[in-house]
Amino acid sequence: MKLRLVHDITVGLDLRGVLPTRLLGMTADEVARVTVWEGNRQVELGQLFEIVLEDERSAGMLRLIGDLSKVDNIGAGMEEGKLFIQGKVGHHAGQAMRGGSLYIHGHVGNNLAESMKGGFVKVLGNVGDRVGAPLPGEKRGMSGGSVFILGSAGNELGHRMRRGTLTVTNDCGNYAGYEMLAGTIVVGGKAGASAGLSMRRGTIVLNGNYQSDLLAGFAHACRFRPIMLPLLAKEFARQEVPEVAHLFKQPLYDLFHGDLAQMGRGEILIPV
Repeated sequence: MKLRLVHDITVGLDLRGVLPTRLLGMTADEVARVTVWEGNRQVELGQLFEIVLEDERSAGMLRLIGDLSKVDNIGAGMEEGKLFIQGKVGHHAGQAMRGGSLYIHGHVGNNLAESMKGGFVKVLGNVGDRVGAPLPGEKRGMSGGSVFILGSAGNELGHRMRRGTLTVTNDCGNYAGYEMLAGTIVVGGKAGASAGLSMRRGTIVLNGNYQSDLLAGFAHACRFRPIMLPLLAKEFARQEVPEVAHLFKQPLYDLFHGDLAQMGRGEILIPV
Protein backbone atom coordinates (compact mmCIF):
# COMPACT_ATOMS: atom_id res chain seq x y z
CA MET A 1 0.00 0.00 0.00
CA LYS A 2 1.22 3.49 -0.84
CA LEU A 3 0.19 6.78 0.79
CA ARG A 4 1.31 9.86 -1.15
CA LEU A 5 0.98 13.21 0.63
CA VAL A 6 -1.24 15.61 -1.34
CA HIS A 7 -1.97 18.16 1.40
CA ASP A 8 0.55 20.61 2.91
CA ILE A 9 1.12 19.89 6.59
CA THR A 10 1.22 23.20 8.44
CA VAL A 11 0.79 21.98 12.02
CA GLY A 12 2.00 18.82 13.73
CA LEU A 13 0.52 15.59 12.41
CA ASP A 14 0.63 12.44 14.54
CA LEU A 15 0.75 9.21 12.52
CA ARG A 16 0.96 6.94 15.55
CA GLY A 17 -0.93 3.73 14.73
CA VAL A 18 -0.66 4.06 10.93
CA LEU A 19 1.25 0.79 10.55
CA PRO A 20 1.52 -1.87 7.82
CA THR A 21 -0.27 -4.54 9.84
CA ARG A 22 -3.11 -2.24 10.88
CA LEU A 23 -3.92 -1.32 7.27
CA LEU A 24 -3.41 -4.84 5.95
CA GLY A 25 -6.51 -6.12 4.16
CA MET A 26 -8.29 -2.75 4.12
CA THR A 27 -9.77 -1.28 0.98
CA ALA A 28 -8.68 2.17 -0.19
CA ASP A 29 -11.96 3.64 1.09
CA GLU A 30 -11.46 2.07 4.51
CA VAL A 31 -7.92 3.44 4.76
CA ALA A 32 -9.17 6.86 3.70
CA ARG A 33 -11.52 6.90 6.72
CA VAL A 34 -8.80 6.15 9.29
CA THR A 35 -8.46 9.19 11.55
CA VAL A 36 -5.27 10.80 12.87
CA TRP A 37 -4.55 13.94 14.89
CA GLU A 38 -3.50 17.11 13.05
CA GLY A 39 -2.82 19.65 15.76
CA ASN A 40 -5.85 19.56 18.07
CA ARG A 41 -8.31 18.14 15.53
CA GLN A 42 -8.89 14.75 13.97
CA VAL A 43 -8.68 14.34 10.21
CA GLU A 44 -9.08 11.37 7.89
CA LEU A 45 -6.12 9.99 6.00
CA GLY A 46 -8.04 10.50 2.76
CA GLN A 47 -7.95 14.26 3.37
CA LEU A 48 -4.15 14.22 3.44
CA PHE A 49 -2.95 11.33 1.29
CA GLU A 50 -3.62 9.74 -2.07
CA ILE A 51 -4.09 6.04 -1.30
CA VAL A 52 -2.86 3.45 -3.78
CA LEU A 53 -3.32 -0.29 -3.27
CA GLU A 54 -0.47 -2.40 -4.62
CA ASP A 55 -0.29 -6.08 -5.53
CA GLU A 56 -0.37 -8.95 -3.04
CA ARG A 57 3.40 -9.25 -3.01
CA SER A 58 3.53 -5.99 -1.04
CA ALA A 59 1.27 -7.32 1.73
CA GLY A 60 2.54 -6.18 5.12
CA MET A 61 4.34 -3.28 3.45
CA LEU A 62 3.44 0.41 3.65
CA ARG A 63 5.03 3.32 1.75
CA LEU A 64 4.70 6.97 2.75
CA ILE A 65 5.82 9.57 0.21
CA GLY A 66 6.15 13.33 0.65
CA ASP A 67 7.56 16.01 2.94
CA LEU A 68 6.72 14.56 6.37
CA SER A 69 8.98 16.89 8.35
CA LYS A 70 6.00 18.01 10.48
CA VAL A 71 4.78 14.43 10.98
CA ASP A 72 5.68 12.75 14.27
CA ASN A 73 5.51 9.19 15.66
CA ILE A 74 5.89 7.45 12.30
CA GLY A 75 6.31 3.73 13.01
CA ALA A 76 5.70 4.18 16.76
CA GLY A 77 4.91 0.87 18.43
CA MET A 78 5.60 -1.11 15.26
CA GLU A 79 5.84 -4.89 15.82
CA GLU A 80 6.03 -6.38 12.32
CA GLY A 81 5.89 -5.53 8.64
CA LYS A 82 7.90 -3.05 6.58
CA LEU A 83 7.42 0.71 6.53
CA PHE A 84 9.19 2.76 3.83
CA ILE A 85 9.40 6.57 3.99
CA GLN A 86 10.42 8.68 1.00
CA GLY A 87 10.96 12.19 2.36
CA LYS A 88 11.85 14.11 5.50
CA VAL A 89 10.41 12.87 8.81
CA GLY A 90 9.57 14.63 12.09
CA HIS A 91 10.25 13.58 15.68
CA HIS A 92 9.86 10.26 17.55
CA ALA A 93 10.00 8.00 14.48
CA GLY A 94 10.22 4.34 15.49
CA GLN A 95 9.30 5.13 19.10
CA ALA A 96 9.06 1.94 21.23
CA MET A 97 9.38 -0.33 18.18
CA ARG A 98 9.31 -4.05 19.02
CA GLY A 99 9.83 -5.53 15.58
CA GLY A 100 9.50 -4.97 11.86
CA SER A 101 11.61 -2.74 9.64
CA LEU A 102 11.55 1.03 9.19
CA TYR A 103 13.37 2.52 6.18
CA ILE A 104 13.66 6.33 5.87
CA HIS A 105 15.13 8.01 2.80
CA GLY A 106 15.46 11.55 4.10
CA HIS A 107 16.43 13.58 7.16
CA VAL A 108 14.82 12.79 10.53
CA GLY A 109 14.03 14.95 13.59
CA ASN A 110 14.81 14.23 17.24
CA ASN A 111 14.28 11.10 19.34
CA LEU A 112 14.52 8.49 16.61
CA ALA A 113 14.01 4.96 18.03
CA GLU A 114 13.53 6.18 21.60
CA SER A 115 12.88 3.27 23.97
CA MET A 116 13.16 0.88 20.99
CA LYS A 117 12.91 -2.77 22.07
CA GLY A 118 13.42 -4.61 18.78
CA GLY A 119 13.31 -4.33 15.03
CA PHE A 120 15.41 -2.65 12.38
CA VAL A 121 15.76 1.02 11.39
CA LYS A 122 17.76 2.34 8.43
CA VAL A 123 18.04 6.05 7.64
CA LEU A 124 19.58 7.50 4.48
CA GLY A 125 20.07 11.00 5.81
CA ASN A 126 20.91 12.95 8.95
CA VAL A 127 19.04 12.67 12.27
CA GLY A 128 18.58 14.98 15.26
CA ASP A 129 19.33 14.55 18.94
CA ARG A 130 18.74 11.68 21.38
CA VAL A 131 18.65 8.67 19.08
CA GLY A 132 17.73 5.61 21.16
CA ALA A 133 17.11 7.68 24.30
CA PRO A 134 14.47 6.83 26.93
CA LEU A 135 10.91 8.06 26.87
CA PRO A 136 10.24 10.79 29.47
CA GLY A 137 10.12 9.25 32.93
CA GLU A 138 11.78 5.97 31.90
CA LYS A 139 15.19 4.92 33.24
CA ARG A 140 16.34 3.01 30.17
CA GLY A 141 16.55 3.93 26.55
CA MET A 142 16.89 1.57 23.61
CA SER A 143 16.89 -2.05 24.83
CA GLY A 144 17.08 -4.02 21.57
CA GLY A 145 17.12 -3.87 17.81
CA SER A 146 19.46 -2.22 15.32
CA VAL A 147 19.61 1.37 14.02
CA PHE A 148 21.74 2.39 11.05
CA ILE A 149 22.15 6.06 10.16
CA LEU A 150 23.88 6.62 6.83
CA GLY A 151 24.61 10.24 7.67
CA SER A 152 25.23 12.27 10.82
CA ALA A 153 23.49 12.34 14.21
CA GLY A 154 23.00 15.02 16.88
CA ASN A 155 23.68 15.09 20.60
CA GLU A 156 23.14 12.34 23.21
CA LEU A 157 23.33 9.44 20.79
CA GLY A 158 22.34 6.32 22.75
CA HIS A 159 21.45 8.10 26.01
CA ARG A 160 20.86 5.40 28.68
CA MET A 161 21.02 2.72 25.99
CA ARG A 162 20.57 -0.77 27.49
CA ARG A 163 20.99 -3.17 24.55
CA GLY A 164 21.15 -3.29 20.74
CA THR A 165 23.35 -1.48 18.20
CA LEU A 166 23.47 2.12 16.98
CA THR A 167 25.63 2.84 13.93
CA VAL A 168 26.32 6.29 12.43
CA THR A 169 28.49 6.42 9.31
CA ASN A 170 29.44 10.12 9.63
CA ASP A 171 29.82 12.46 12.63
CA CYS A 172 27.71 12.78 15.77
CA GLY A 173 27.26 15.53 18.34
CA ASN A 174 28.20 15.79 21.99
CA TYR A 175 27.62 13.22 24.76
CA ALA A 176 27.47 10.06 22.62
CA GLY A 177 26.73 7.17 24.96
CA TYR A 178 25.75 9.47 27.85
CA GLU A 179 24.82 7.30 30.86
CA MET A 180 25.02 4.23 28.61
CA LEU A 181 24.12 0.98 30.39
CA ALA A 182 25.09 -1.58 27.72
CA GLY A 183 24.92 -2.19 23.98
CA THR A 184 27.12 -1.02 21.11
CA ILE A 185 27.54 2.37 19.43
CA VAL A 186 29.66 2.78 16.28
CA VAL A 187 30.53 6.24 14.95
CA GLY A 188 32.24 6.32 11.56
CA GLY A 189 33.17 10.00 11.72
CA LYS A 190 34.13 12.24 14.62
CA ALA A 191 32.14 12.38 17.84
CA GLY A 192 31.69 15.68 19.66
CA ALA A 193 32.69 16.44 23.23
CA SER A 194 32.30 14.13 26.24
CA ALA A 195 31.66 10.80 24.52
CA GLY A 196 30.90 8.10 27.10
CA LEU A 197 30.12 10.56 29.91
CA SER A 198 28.86 8.57 32.94
CA MET A 199 28.62 5.34 30.94
CA ARG A 200 28.41 2.17 33.09
CA ARG A 201 28.91 -0.58 30.52
CA GLY A 202 28.76 -1.07 26.79
CA THR A 203 31.08 -0.40 23.86
CA ILE A 204 31.57 2.78 21.83
CA VAL A 205 33.68 2.65 18.65
CA LEU A 206 34.94 6.09 17.61
CA ASN A 207 36.59 5.71 14.21
CA GLY A 208 37.19 9.44 13.73
CA ASN A 209 38.53 10.39 17.17
CA TYR A 210 41.88 10.49 18.97
CA GLN A 211 42.94 9.76 22.54
CA SER A 212 43.14 13.50 23.19
CA ASP A 213 39.38 13.78 22.54
CA LEU A 214 38.48 11.53 25.48
CA LEU A 215 37.33 12.57 28.95
CA ALA A 216 39.76 12.25 31.85
CA GLY A 217 37.54 9.47 33.18
CA PHE A 218 38.86 7.02 30.56
CA ALA A 219 42.12 5.11 31.01
CA HIS A 220 44.10 3.30 28.32
CA ALA A 221 43.97 -0.47 28.79
CA CYS A 222 45.67 -2.04 25.77
CA ARG A 223 46.15 -2.09 22.01
CA PHE A 224 44.59 -5.11 20.31
CA ARG A 225 42.69 -6.55 17.35
CA PRO A 226 39.02 -6.79 18.41
CA ILE A 227 37.30 -10.04 17.47
CA MET A 228 33.84 -8.53 17.85
CA LEU A 229 34.16 -5.99 15.03
CA PRO A 230 34.51 -8.48 12.13
CA LEU A 231 31.59 -10.39 13.61
CA LEU A 232 29.55 -7.19 13.70
CA ALA A 233 30.46 -6.49 10.09
CA LYS A 234 29.17 -9.93 9.05
CA GLU A 235 25.97 -9.45 11.02
CA PHE A 236 25.39 -6.03 9.48
CA ALA A 237 25.93 -7.44 5.99
CA ARG A 238 23.25 -10.01 6.79
CA GLN A 239 20.95 -7.16 7.80
CA GLU A 240 21.23 -5.52 4.37
CA VAL A 241 23.54 -2.68 5.37
CA PRO A 242 26.75 -3.34 3.41
CA GLU A 243 27.30 0.44 3.42
CA VAL A 244 28.79 0.21 6.93
CA ALA A 245 31.34 -2.54 6.19
CA HIS A 246 34.14 0.02 5.75
CA LEU A 247 33.80 1.04 9.40
CA PHE A 248 35.38 -2.23 10.54
CA LYS A 249 38.47 -2.46 8.32
CA GLN A 250 40.93 -0.93 10.80
CA PRO A 251 43.13 -3.76 12.12
CA LEU A 252 44.21 -2.36 15.49
CA TYR A 253 42.40 -0.36 18.17
CA ASP A 254 43.33 1.27 21.44
CA LEU A 255 40.97 0.23 24.23
CA PHE A 256 39.99 2.68 26.97
CA HIS A 257 38.00 1.77 30.09
CA GLY A 258 35.60 4.24 31.72
CA ASP A 259 33.82 6.20 32.89
CA LEU A 260 35.95 5.66 36.01
CA ALA A 261 33.46 7.73 38.00
CA GLN A 262 30.91 4.97 37.23
CA MET A 263 32.97 1.80 37.97
CA GLY A 264 34.88 2.01 34.68
CA ARG A 265 33.30 -1.02 33.00
CA GLY A 266 32.51 0.73 29.74
CA GLU A 267 34.72 0.56 26.65
CA ILE A 268 35.76 3.07 24.03
CA LEU A 269 37.67 1.81 20.99
CA ILE A 270 39.74 4.16 18.82
CA PRO A 271 41.63 2.91 15.74
CA VAL A 272 45.40 3.22 15.78
